[in-house]
Amino acid sequence: MPAYEVRVQIVGALLALLSIAVVVELVRRRRLSEWQSLAWLLAAAMIGGFAAHRRVQFVLAEFVGIYYPPVLILGAFVFGGLVILLLQSVALTRLDSRCRRLAQEVALLRERLDSTEQKRGPGPLGGGPP
Repeated sequence: MPAYEVRVQIVGALLALLSIAVVVELVRRRRLSEWQSLAWLLAAAMIGGFAAHRRVQFVLAEFVGIYYPPVLILGAFVFGGLVILLLQSVALTRLDSRCRRLAQEVALLRERLDSTEQKRGPGPLGGGPP
């Protein structure tokens, strides 16, 4: 095995380990949720897998019909990026609907509080003219 291939494998393995460490640290600090971290851990595992077993790229590329194996990796990561974007869109839509529902509930509670205060009059702490 030529020296440059060994360097590529070492760099790929280090990159995969660094990616896993960053994702675990983000989950630990609660900056990244567990379900979102799965996509990033899968990407790191793919980097590590392709780095450790370079022949797998060639076999998969031949199976898919791609002449140049690194294009397979690029395509896989573009597809993975699209999946991550889809997951983010789903999370954003869910949070938007929850925020809208909470705003509506707050508006209803504020209206109920205002109508209750109008019925009772000013409270003991003030609220009316002195």
